[in-house]
Amino acid sequence: MLKKLLLLNLSILLMSMTNSIHAKTKECPIKPAFDIVVSDNSAHLVNNMKNIIIDANGMINMNGSPRKVGNNVQQQAKNLHAFLRQQLPDLAYQSQQHLDNLRSAFKTAIRKNLGNKSKLAENLDGLYFEVKQLLQNTIITRDGVTYFYYQPFNTFKKDGEALGKKRIYKIVGNSVLHFDVFKNFSTVKTIAENEWKEQKVKLEKFDSHVCELITQIDHKYNQLILQLGQY
Repeated sequence: MLKKLLLLNLSILLMSMTNSIHAKTKECPIKPAFDIVVSDNSAHLVNNMKNIIIDANGMINMNGSPRKVGNNVQQQAKNLHAFLRQQLPDLAYQSQQHLDNLRSAFKTAIRKNLGNKSKLAENLDGLYFEVKQLLQNTIITRDGVTYFYYQPFNTFKKDGEALGKKRIYKIVGNSVLHFDVFKNFSTVKTIAENEWKEQKVKLEKFDSHVCELITQIDHKYNQLILQLGQY
């Protein structure tokens, strides 16, 4: 029974790391269906069906061919590029910041309550770097270019939870670490409950922002596709 309780509270503690970027209490109804590569000069939106490149002036290349469109559609494409250029780098930055802040909050709480020698802090660091890699496989800015990949984004929560579970079983399977955590069970429970309660509000707010942004991008993309179908 105590072991189950320990697992439960370790789950709360570690899962809050894996939920740090997209802490979905409510699933966003919109699932992106295209990758995006955006820079100052262009936005590239691609999936298995369509390959669209929009330059900063709103000129459009679709599936390898330039598309001649009216001024209204060109302006629409130009606005989409500008929107993506502004929003996606900001999303990449904010996502990393939320992950860093969550790591810092839990690590500070662990060291304050369990001391600097606690192996739990080391495992949180290990989980942090795994989730960070997961995040960078989803969205990242390099040399002024932001890359967004829809498939890792859509499975981020599931993949993050899998990392958390793997880390939990590693803790329980390590006799020294298991004893370290088990003997401080009440403290671990308090850290898990208090820190997650505080962080959850921030993460839910950010999750709502992410959903709203993805919805806007999807809407603008589909509007453009609809307009291109008329040419």
